[in-house]
Amino acid sequence: MDDIIKEELNRPTIFKNEDALSFNFVPKELPEREEELRELIRVFRNVLEEGVGRKQSALISGKVGTGKTVLAKKFGKMVSERDKFDYVHVNCRRNDSETKALFKALREYDKDFPKRGYSAEEMIKSLFSMLKIRGKYLFLTLDEVDFLINKNGSELIYTLSRLSEDEESRFEDRISVIYISRSPSFRKKLDESTKSTLRNNLINLNDYNRSELISILEQRVELAFKSGTVSDNSVDLIADIASNWGNARFAIELLWKAGKKTDSEEINKLVPEHVRWAKAETHPEIRREVFEDLDKHHLIVLLSISKLLLGNEKAYVTTGEVKNNYKLTCETYNKEPRGHTQFWHYIRKLSKSGIIDTSVSGEGERGTTTEISLPDIPAEMVNKKTKKFLEDKKENQN
Repeated sequence: MDDIIKEELNRPTIFKNEDALSFNFVPKELPEREEELRELIRVFRNVLEEGVGRKQSALISGKVGTGKTVLAKKFGKMVSERDKFDYVHVNCRRNDSETKALFKALREYDKDFPKRGYSAEEMIKSLFSMLKIRGKYLFLTLDEVDFLINKNGSELIYTLSRLSEDEESRFEDRISVIYISRSPSFRKKLDESTKSTLRNNLINLNDYNRSELISILEQRVELAFKSGTVSDNSVDLIADIASNWGNARFAIELLWKAGKKTDSEEINKLVPEHVRWAKAETHPEIRREVFEDLDKHHLIVLLSISKLLLGNEKAYVTTGEVKNNYKLTCETYNKEPRGHTQFWHYIRKLSKSGIIDTSVSGEGERGTTTEISLPDIPAEMVNKKTKKFLEDKKENQN
């Protein structure tokens, strides 16, 4: 086995820094989003100039792959370089409750802060106290905040914005918040007092066009690949494909997969045929990080849905059909099927994640029934990717 590892590590590669193609990478320059970055700085100018005693909030919205997260993280890196300012980025899909989100922020300051035993308000007060002791001001980003609100309501937003106004201002303003959402429409779910805390600081990111995607891809090619190993035609083709969705994340994933395919063939040039292969293996709506957040039973339910739709002329399947198939599929993976209530929890989470669509129909024998579909995602791709993640989880447990 050690010989195999040595052989693989000795094989030639066209990559020089593969990390530059990861979803978490933040480049030194932000092509095609500099104006929006300047706008974000202008929103927080008073905070950056005055610090403690000032607060502000902003909402960044846009479709998947329009640069919301990297824009916030770039801003965070810049402000963190200034004296007395910190930045913490919390993904609310992974930290999907008030306490989980706050725990993520608190652990940045106290690695031993207990997971249990504190209410959300007590956690926020602890965070204020830690900032005061350190003489720090915090920019806190709540990424995919609409996911948290859909699941748990808007209490966290309200508490964060109002705490410094309570208890005779014992808590000085030390936190400003950046909210990230696919759509600003989530504000409709907020009460008026909470909605007012967001003010009108909305930065909406439009889809990238073809030339903007080329600019982004050219930067990542320079950062990630050895000189001369990626053809210009390949970059153009990726931009052509991804411009249908305006999705830079999809474009970068295509570039990475095409590069891995090139390496597997042990040749030194990424060409359009590698891009076409990558496109056949990838779909813009199948987001890797969403699958990584699903446990085995969520994946088994999703696999059951894809199996029922695969090769089927029907556009929808019923929850009853899925539940029956789920029980059979559990046997394949040596898992005990969960009960009705838990099964519905899996369906709701998959729906909230945007992987499946659910709708109520009146055609069931006993009244209404819920129908399930895959929105613009080929069932074959979902089937294949779900099986891969199930196998990966199995290997990680061994």
